[in-house]
Amino acid sequence: MAMAEEQRSNNPFRPGTGFAPKYLAGREPEQALLKEALDAICGERDGRYGPLIDGAPRPLKIVGPRGAGKTSLLTWAEREIEPKKADVVRLADPPDGDSEKGLSIFLRKLADIPGFDWKQAEAQVSKYFHLARNWQPGQPPLKNFEGVLQERLRLRPLMLLMDEVMHFDPKILKTILQQSQVLMDREWPLALVLAGTPALEAHLDDVDATFIDRAKDIHINRLEPEATREALSKPFADRGVKVSDEALKLMLSWTDDYPFFIQAVGSEVWNAKEKQGRTEVDVALVQSAEQAVHSERVGLYKKIYRRIRNARLLKHASIAVAFIEADPEPPKPEQVIDFLEEGANLKFEDALEIYNQLLDAGLFWELNDDRVYPGIPSFFNYFKEEYKQGRKSGRAKPNL
Repeated sequence: MAMAEEQRSNNPFRPGTGFAPKYLAGREPEQALLKEALDAICGERDGRYGPLIDGAPRPLKIVGPRGAGKTSLLTWAEREIEPKKADVVRLADPPDGDSEKGLSIFLRKLADIPGFDWKQAEAQVSKYFHLARNWQPGQPPLKNFEGVLQERLRLRPLMLLMDEVMHFDPKILKTILQQSQVLMDREWPLALVLAGTPALEAHLDDVDATFIDRAKDIHINRLEPEATREALSKPFADRGVKVSDEALKLMLSWTDDYPFFIQAVGSEVWNAKEKQGRTEVDVALVQSAEQAVHSERVGLYKKIYRRIRNARLLKHASIAVAFIEADPEPPKPEQVIDFLEEGANLKFEDALEIYNQLLDAGLFWELNDDRVYPGIPSFFNYFKEEYKQGRKSGRAKPNL
Protein backbone atom coordinates (compact mmCIF):
# COMPACT_ATOMS: atom_id res chain seq x y z
CA MET A 1 0.00 0.00 0.00
CA ALA A 2 2.80 2.39 0.91
CA MET A 3 4.52 1.60 -2.37
CA ALA A 4 1.39 2.41 -4.36
CA GLU A 5 0.97 5.72 -2.53
CA GLU A 6 4.61 6.57 -3.15
CA GLN A 7 4.23 5.82 -6.86
CA ARG A 8 1.16 8.06 -7.10
CA SER A 9 2.94 10.91 -5.33
CA ASN A 10 5.93 10.59 -7.67
CA ASN A 11 3.73 10.63 -10.76
CA PRO A 12 4.14 14.09 -12.37
CA PHE A 13 0.90 13.77 -14.33
CA ARG A 14 -2.47 14.63 -12.78
CA PRO A 15 -5.54 13.52 -14.73
CA GLY A 16 -8.89 14.26 -13.17
CA THR A 17 -11.33 17.08 -12.60
CA GLY A 18 -9.81 19.99 -10.73
CA PHE A 19 -6.29 18.56 -10.52
CA ALA A 20 -3.37 20.71 -11.58
CA PRO A 21 -0.38 19.01 -13.24
CA LYS A 22 3.02 19.70 -11.79
CA TYR A 23 4.02 21.12 -15.17
CA LEU A 24 1.52 23.29 -17.02
CA ALA A 25 2.41 23.56 -20.72
CA GLY A 26 0.94 25.63 -23.51
CA ARG A 27 -0.80 28.22 -21.35
CA GLU A 28 1.88 30.91 -21.35
CA PRO A 29 -0.39 33.73 -22.68
CA GLU A 30 -3.04 32.94 -20.07
CA GLN A 31 -0.42 32.70 -17.31
CA ALA A 32 0.96 36.08 -18.38
CA LEU A 33 -2.48 37.71 -17.98
CA LEU A 34 -2.91 36.22 -14.51
CA LYS A 35 0.60 37.36 -13.55
CA GLU A 36 -0.15 40.90 -14.78
CA ALA A 37 -3.27 41.02 -12.61
CA LEU A 38 -1.28 39.81 -9.61
CA ASP A 39 1.47 42.36 -10.18
CA ALA A 40 -1.15 45.11 -10.47
CA ILE A 41 -2.74 44.49 -7.07
CA CYS A 42 0.72 44.38 -5.50
CA GLY A 43 1.51 47.83 -6.92
CA GLU A 44 2.08 51.07 -5.04
CA ARG A 45 -0.71 52.21 -2.74
CA ASP A 46 -1.85 55.62 -1.54
CA GLY A 47 -0.62 55.19 2.02
CA ARG A 48 -0.20 51.92 3.87
CA TYR A 49 -3.90 51.04 3.80
CA GLY A 50 -5.08 53.12 0.87
CA PRO A 51 -6.20 52.28 -2.67
CA LEU A 52 -3.85 51.54 -5.55
CA ILE A 53 -2.24 54.51 -7.24
CA ASP A 54 -2.45 52.92 -10.70
CA GLY A 55 -5.86 51.32 -10.19
CA ALA A 56 -7.20 47.76 -10.05
CA PRO A 57 -6.73 45.34 -12.99
CA ARG A 58 -9.52 44.29 -15.34
CA PRO A 59 -11.44 41.19 -14.27
CA LEU A 60 -10.43 38.00 -16.06
CA LYS A 61 -12.92 35.42 -17.34
CA ILE A 62 -11.64 31.92 -18.18
CA VAL A 63 -14.05 29.91 -20.36
CA GLY A 64 -13.51 26.39 -21.64
CA PRO A 65 -15.06 22.91 -21.78
CA ARG A 66 -14.64 20.42 -18.98
CA GLY A 67 -11.15 18.98 -18.88
CA ALA A 68 -9.51 21.87 -20.73
CA GLY A 69 -7.55 23.09 -17.71
CA LYS A 70 -9.52 26.01 -16.24
CA THR A 71 -9.05 24.91 -12.65
CA SER A 72 -5.39 24.15 -13.36
CA LEU A 73 -4.90 27.81 -14.29
CA LEU A 74 -6.55 28.92 -11.07
CA THR A 75 -4.32 26.58 -9.08
CA TRP A 76 -1.26 27.90 -10.91
CA ALA A 77 -2.28 31.48 -10.04
CA GLU A 78 -2.69 30.47 -6.41
CA ARG A 79 0.81 28.98 -6.39
CA GLU A 80 2.27 32.18 -7.85
CA ILE A 81 1.03 34.42 -5.04
CA GLU A 82 3.72 35.24 -2.50
CA PRO A 83 2.09 35.22 0.96
CA LYS A 84 4.06 38.29 2.00
CA LYS A 85 2.64 40.35 -0.87
CA ALA A 86 -0.99 39.28 -1.35
CA ASP A 87 -3.68 36.80 -0.40
CA VAL A 88 -5.88 34.49 -2.45
CA VAL A 89 -9.41 33.31 -1.75
CA ARG A 90 -11.09 30.61 -3.85
CA LEU A 91 -14.86 30.44 -4.01
CA ALA A 92 -16.69 27.48 -5.51
CA ASP A 93 -19.80 25.34 -5.06
CA PRO A 94 -21.97 27.66 -2.95
CA PRO A 95 -24.82 25.93 -1.08
CA ASP A 96 -27.82 25.36 -3.31
CA GLY A 97 -31.12 27.00 -2.49
CA ASP A 98 -29.93 29.20 0.36
CA SER A 99 -28.45 32.45 -0.94
CA GLU A 100 -28.15 34.15 2.45
CA LYS A 101 -26.36 31.21 4.06
CA GLY A 102 -24.09 30.80 1.05
CA LEU A 103 -23.11 34.46 1.10
CA SER A 104 -22.46 34.34 4.85
CA ILE A 105 -20.14 31.36 4.37
CA PHE A 106 -18.26 33.27 1.68
CA LEU A 107 -18.02 36.31 3.97
CA ARG A 108 -16.52 34.23 6.75
CA LYS A 109 -14.02 32.83 4.28
CA LEU A 110 -13.07 36.38 3.25
CA ALA A 111 -12.59 37.37 6.88
CA ASP A 112 -10.20 34.51 7.59
CA ILE A 113 -6.65 35.75 6.97
CA PRO A 114 -4.01 33.08 7.73
CA GLY A 115 -1.25 34.40 9.94
CA PHE A 116 -2.91 37.78 10.53
CA ASP A 117 -2.27 39.31 13.97
CA TRP A 118 -5.79 40.12 15.11
CA LYS A 119 -4.65 41.52 18.49
CA GLN A 120 -2.74 44.23 16.66
CA ALA A 121 -5.62 44.94 14.29
CA GLU A 122 -8.54 45.63 16.65
CA ALA A 123 -8.57 49.34 15.86
CA GLN A 124 -8.19 48.79 12.11
CA VAL A 125 -11.04 46.47 11.23
CA SER A 126 -14.75 47.23 11.10
CA LYS A 127 -17.65 45.57 12.87
CA TYR A 128 -18.59 43.89 9.58
CA PHE A 129 -15.23 42.16 9.45
CA HIS A 130 -15.56 40.82 13.00
CA LEU A 131 -19.15 39.69 12.39
CA ALA A 132 -18.15 37.84 9.24
CA ARG A 133 -15.13 36.22 10.85
CA ASN A 134 -17.13 34.93 13.82
CA TRP A 135 -20.32 33.96 11.95
CA GLN A 136 -21.68 30.51 12.72
CA PRO A 137 -24.51 28.52 11.09
CA GLY A 138 -27.84 29.43 12.63
CA GLN A 139 -26.93 33.06 13.20
CA PRO A 140 -28.66 35.86 11.24
CA PRO A 141 -27.15 36.16 7.76
CA LEU A 142 -24.70 38.91 6.91
CA LYS A 143 -25.44 41.11 3.93
CA ASN A 144 -22.66 43.69 3.74
CA PHE A 145 -20.31 41.93 1.35
CA GLU A 146 -18.78 45.24 0.28
CA GLY A 147 -17.89 46.21 3.84
CA VAL A 148 -16.16 42.92 4.60
CA LEU A 149 -14.33 42.84 1.27
CA GLN A 150 -13.15 46.44 1.63
CA GLU A 151 -11.64 45.69 5.05
CA ARG A 152 -9.87 42.70 3.55
CA LEU A 153 -8.49 44.83 0.71
CA ARG A 154 -7.46 47.62 3.04
CA LEU A 155 -5.33 45.19 5.00
CA ARG A 156 -3.99 43.10 2.11
CA PRO A 157 -4.17 42.88 -1.71
CA LEU A 158 -6.45 40.02 -2.76
CA MET A 159 -6.90 37.76 -5.78
CA LEU A 160 -10.45 36.36 -5.72
CA LEU A 161 -10.64 33.12 -7.74
CA MET A 162 -14.18 31.98 -8.56
CA ASP A 163 -14.47 28.50 -10.09
CA GLU A 164 -17.49 26.80 -11.70
CA VAL A 165 -19.24 30.18 -11.74
CA MET A 166 -22.04 28.90 -13.99
CA HIS A 167 -23.32 27.02 -10.91
CA PHE A 168 -23.31 30.03 -8.54
CA ASP A 169 -26.63 31.10 -7.07
CA PRO A 170 -27.65 34.21 -9.09
CA LYS A 171 -28.22 36.26 -5.93
CA ILE A 172 -24.78 35.41 -4.55
CA LEU A 173 -23.12 36.04 -7.90
CA LYS A 174 -24.90 39.37 -8.34
CA THR A 175 -23.77 40.53 -4.89
CA ILE A 176 -20.15 39.50 -5.44
CA LEU A 177 -19.89 41.07 -8.88
CA GLN A 178 -21.71 44.32 -8.15
CA GLN A 179 -19.92 45.04 -4.90
CA SER A 180 -16.56 43.95 -6.29
CA GLN A 181 -17.12 46.44 -9.10
CA VAL A 182 -17.66 49.26 -6.60
CA LEU A 183 -14.37 48.49 -4.86
CA MET A 184 -12.43 48.04 -8.10
CA ASP A 185 -13.77 51.37 -9.36
CA ARG A 186 -12.42 52.88 -6.14
CA GLU A 187 -9.06 51.34 -7.06
CA TRP A 188 -8.79 48.92 -4.18
CA PRO A 189 -6.27 46.06 -4.75
CA LEU A 190 -8.66 43.37 -5.99
CA ALA A 191 -8.05 40.94 -8.88
CA LEU A 192 -11.24 39.13 -9.86
CA VAL A 193 -10.96 35.88 -11.85
CA LEU A 194 -14.04 33.92 -12.99
CA ALA A 195 -13.88 30.45 -14.54
CA GLY A 196 -16.54 28.21 -16.06
CA THR A 197 -17.83 26.32 -19.05
CA PRO A 198 -19.50 28.15 -21.96
CA ALA A 199 -22.73 28.17 -19.90
CA LEU A 200 -21.04 30.87 -17.84
CA GLU A 201 -21.84 33.49 -20.48
CA ALA A 202 -25.61 32.93 -20.29
CA HIS A 203 -25.49 32.75 -16.50
CA LEU A 204 -23.78 36.13 -16.31
CA ASP A 205 -26.49 37.59 -18.54
CA ASP A 206 -29.01 36.67 -15.85
CA VAL A 207 -27.37 38.87 -13.20
CA ASP A 208 -27.23 42.64 -13.27
CA ALA A 209 -23.46 43.11 -13.48
CA THR A 210 -22.79 44.58 -16.89
CA PHE A 211 -19.28 45.66 -15.91
CA ILE A 212 -18.18 42.05 -16.39
CA ASP A 213 -18.64 42.66 -20.12
CA ARG A 214 -15.41 44.65 -19.87
CA ALA A 215 -13.54 41.65 -18.48
CA LYS A 216 -10.64 40.18 -20.41
CA ASP A 217 -11.92 36.91 -21.90
CA ILE A 218 -9.62 33.89 -21.87
CA HIS A 219 -10.95 31.03 -24.02
CA ILE A 220 -9.10 27.73 -23.71
CA ASN A 221 -9.53 24.28 -25.19
CA ARG A 222 -7.02 22.03 -26.94
CA LEU A 223 -3.31 22.78 -26.92
CA GLU A 224 -1.13 23.39 -29.93
CA PRO A 225 0.69 20.20 -31.03
CA GLU A 226 4.09 21.51 -29.91
CA ALA A 227 2.69 22.34 -26.46
CA THR A 228 1.25 18.82 -26.24
CA ARG A 229 4.65 17.36 -27.05
CA GLU A 230 6.25 19.49 -24.34
CA ALA A 231 3.54 18.65 -21.79
CA LEU A 232 4.18 14.92 -22.31
CA SER A 233 7.94 14.86 -22.71
CA LYS A 234 9.19 17.41 -20.18
CA PRO A 235 7.90 15.71 -16.99
CA PHE A 236 9.73 12.52 -18.02
CA ALA A 237 12.88 14.41 -18.98
CA ASP A 238 12.88 16.43 -15.76
CA ARG A 239 13.03 13.15 -13.84
CA GLY A 240 15.79 11.68 -15.96
CA VAL A 241 13.53 9.25 -17.84
CA LYS A 242 14.39 8.85 -21.52
CA VAL A 243 11.45 8.52 -23.94
CA SER A 244 12.16 7.22 -27.44
CA ASP A 245 10.88 9.22 -30.40
CA GLU A 246 8.58 6.41 -31.50
CA ALA A 247 7.18 6.01 -27.99
CA LEU A 248 6.46 9.72 -27.76
CA LYS A 249 4.83 9.67 -31.19
CA LEU A 250 2.49 6.87 -30.09
CA MET A 251 1.62 8.70 -26.86
CA LEU A 252 0.86 11.89 -28.78
CA SER A 253 -1.51 10.02 -31.10
CA TRP A 254 -3.74 9.21 -28.12
CA THR A 255 -4.11 12.77 -26.80
CA ASP A 256 -6.19 14.77 -29.33
CA ASP A 257 -4.12 17.67 -27.91
CA TYR A 258 -6.73 17.68 -25.13
CA PRO A 259 -5.36 18.55 -21.66
CA PHE A 260 -7.20 15.80 -19.79
CA PHE A 261 -6.05 13.13 -22.26
CA ILE A 262 -2.48 14.44 -22.14
CA GLN A 263 -2.41 13.95 -18.38
CA ALA A 264 -4.16 10.57 -18.62
CA VAL A 265 -1.69 9.23 -21.21
CA GLY A 266 1.32 10.50 -19.30
CA SER A 267 0.03 9.16 -16.00
CA GLU A 268 -0.73 5.64 -17.28
CA VAL A 269 2.61 5.33 -19.07
CA TRP A 270 4.36 6.53 -15.92
CA ASN A 271 2.47 3.95 -13.86
CA ALA A 272 3.46 1.23 -16.32
CA LYS A 273 7.09 2.33 -16.09
CA GLU A 274 6.99 2.14 -12.29
CA LYS A 275 5.22 -1.22 -12.28
CA GLN A 276 7.79 -2.74 -14.63
CA GLY A 277 10.74 -1.08 -12.89
CA ARG A 278 11.85 0.58 -16.13
CA THR A 279 14.10 3.63 -16.43
CA GLU A 280 13.32 4.29 -20.10
CA VAL A 281 10.10 4.49 -22.11
CA ASP A 282 9.93 2.62 -25.41
CA VAL A 283 7.05 1.64 -27.71
CA ALA A 284 6.49 -1.69 -25.95
CA LEU A 285 6.08 0.05 -22.60
CA VAL A 286 3.62 2.57 -24.05
CA GLN A 287 1.65 -0.24 -25.69
CA SER A 288 1.37 -1.99 -22.33
CA ALA A 289 -0.52 1.08 -21.03
CA GLU A 290 -2.91 1.24 -23.99
CA GLN A 291 -5.86 -0.45 -22.28
CA ALA A 292 -5.60 1.81 -19.22
CA VAL A 293 -5.44 4.89 -21.46
CA HIS A 294 -8.41 3.62 -23.46
CA SER A 295 -10.43 3.24 -20.26
CA GLU A 296 -9.69 6.84 -19.29
CA ARG A 297 -10.72 8.10 -22.72
CA VAL A 298 -13.95 6.10 -22.82
CA GLY A 299 -14.76 7.25 -19.31
CA LEU A 300 -14.76 10.86 -20.49
CA TYR A 301 -16.65 9.99 -23.68
CA LYS A 302 -19.39 8.36 -21.61
CA LYS A 303 -19.77 11.46 -19.45
CA ILE A 304 -20.13 13.74 -22.47
CA TYR A 305 -22.56 11.36 -24.18
CA ARG A 306 -24.61 10.98 -20.99
CA ARG A 307 -24.78 14.75 -20.58
CA ILE A 308 -26.15 15.11 -24.12
CA ARG A 309 -28.54 12.18 -23.71
CA ASN A 310 -29.91 13.43 -20.40
CA ALA A 311 -30.64 16.80 -22.01
CA ARG A 312 -32.60 14.91 -24.71
CA LEU A 313 -30.34 16.28 -27.41
CA LEU A 314 -28.97 13.12 -29.07
CA LYS A 315 -30.78 13.71 -32.35
CA HIS A 316 -29.68 17.35 -32.44
CA ALA A 317 -26.12 16.36 -31.65
CA SER A 318 -26.22 13.84 -34.50
CA ILE A 319 -27.38 16.56 -36.88
CA ALA A 320 -24.59 18.89 -35.74
CA VAL A 321 -21.90 16.19 -36.02
CA ALA A 322 -22.99 15.31 -39.56
CA PHE A 323 -22.95 18.96 -40.61
CA ILE A 324 -19.55 19.72 -39.10
CA GLU A 325 -17.97 16.63 -40.64
CA ALA A 326 -19.55 17.21 -44.08
CA ASP A 327 -18.38 20.79 -44.44
CA PRO A 328 -14.92 20.96 -46.11
CA GLU A 329 -14.22 24.09 -44.08
CA PRO A 330 -15.03 24.55 -40.38
CA PRO A 331 -18.49 26.18 -40.31
CA LYS A 332 -19.40 29.42 -38.57
CA PRO A 333 -21.64 29.20 -35.48
CA GLU A 334 -24.63 30.70 -37.29
CA GLN A 335 -24.33 28.03 -39.99
CA VAL A 336 -24.56 25.26 -37.40
CA ILE A 337 -27.51 27.01 -35.75
CA ASP A 338 -29.29 27.37 -39.10
CA PHE A 339 -28.69 23.70 -39.87
CA LEU A 340 -30.10 22.69 -36.48
CA GLU A 341 -33.10 24.93 -37.12
CA GLU A 342 -33.81 23.37 -40.51
CA GLY A 343 -32.79 19.77 -39.75
CA ALA A 344 -34.92 19.48 -36.62
CA ASN A 345 -37.67 21.90 -37.69
CA LEU A 346 -37.02 24.29 -34.80
CA LYS A 347 -37.62 27.93 -34.12
CA PHE A 348 -34.44 30.00 -34.22
CA GLU A 349 -34.56 30.66 -30.48
CA ASP A 350 -34.79 26.92 -29.77
CA ALA A 351 -31.98 26.12 -32.22
CA LEU A 352 -29.78 28.75 -30.55
CA GLU A 353 -30.50 27.31 -27.10
CA ILE A 354 -29.68 23.79 -28.28
CA TYR A 355 -26.47 25.01 -29.92
CA ASN A 356 -25.39 26.59 -26.63
CA GLN A 357 -26.21 23.42 -24.70
CA LEU A 358 -24.16 21.28 -27.07
CA LEU A 359 -21.32 23.79 -26.86
CA ASP A 360 -21.41 23.63 -23.06
CA ALA A 361 -21.49 19.83 -23.14
CA GLY A 362 -18.21 19.86 -25.09
CA LEU A 363 -19.51 18.39 -28.36
CA PHE A 364 -17.90 21.21 -30.34
CA TRP A 365 -15.94 24.36 -29.68
CA GLU A 366 -15.58 27.86 -31.13
CA LEU A 367 -12.03 28.99 -31.82
CA ASN A 368 -10.77 32.55 -32.23
CA ASP A 369 -11.41 32.46 -35.97
CA ASP A 370 -15.15 32.32 -35.19
CA ARG A 371 -15.41 28.81 -36.58
CA VAL A 372 -16.78 25.62 -35.05
CA TYR A 373 -14.51 22.61 -34.52
CA PRO A 374 -15.02 19.25 -32.77
CA GLY A 375 -14.42 19.69 -29.05
CA ILE A 376 -12.59 16.36 -28.97
CA PRO A 377 -12.22 15.01 -32.53
CA SER A 378 -12.11 11.37 -31.48
CA PHE A 379 -15.38 11.75 -29.58
CA PHE A 380 -17.28 12.18 -32.84
CA ASN A 381 -16.57 8.57 -33.79
CA TYR A 382 -17.59 7.37 -30.33
CA PHE A 383 -20.78 9.42 -30.49
CA LYS A 384 -21.79 8.13 -33.93
CA GLU A 385 -21.28 4.52 -32.92
CA GLU A 386 -23.16 4.88 -29.63
CA TYR A 387 -26.00 6.75 -31.29
CA LYS A 388 -26.21 4.12 -34.04
CA GLN A 389 -26.29 1.27 -31.53
CA GLY A 390 -28.83 3.10 -29.41
CA ARG A 391 -31.21 3.53 -32.30
CA LYS A 392 -30.84 -0.12 -33.29
CA SER A 393 -31.71 -1.26 -29.79
CA GLY A 394 -34.56 1.20 -29.46
CA ARG A 395 -32.88 3.13 -26.64
CA ALA A 396 -32.73 6.34 -28.72
CA LYS A 397 -36.26 7.38 -29.60
CA PRO A 398 -36.86 9.31 -32.83
CA ASN A 399 -37.96 12.45 -30.96
CA LEU A 400 -34.80 12.73 -28.87
